[in-house]
Amino acid sequence: MSRNLFGPTQPNTGSTARDHLANERTYLAWHRTGISVAALGVAVAKFAPNRGGHAVAAGFILIGAGLLVSAYGTLRYRAISRQIESGEFAPATFAAIATSTVVTVLAVLAVAVLL
Repeated sequence: MSRNLFGPTQPNTGSTARDHLANERTYLAWHRTGISVAALGVAVAKFAPNRGGHAVAAGFILIGAGLLVSAYGTLRYRAISRQIESGEFAPATFAAIATSTVVTVLAVLAVAVLL
């Protein structure tokens, strides 16, 4: 018996497939942004000249911010998938703003530590 590696198939009624694909693209964008911020943290920690411990601290802050972005993207992806299946939709108001605010504050903190 063949097992579907990607989960159960569903009927493509209305815009369900399009909605799931849009949700997946958005998730990948969140994940790509998180990886970019974390990679910036690695670069700062490794290549900031003559900064020593401050560069490492700033790098860890940025890595944490990148992980936060990826984690939020994953949670949002799963929540939206469930909403699409149930035929409901709740826009991200507080969580998206809070995540963006925290990441911005962490980035400013990393810059302050680096200076």
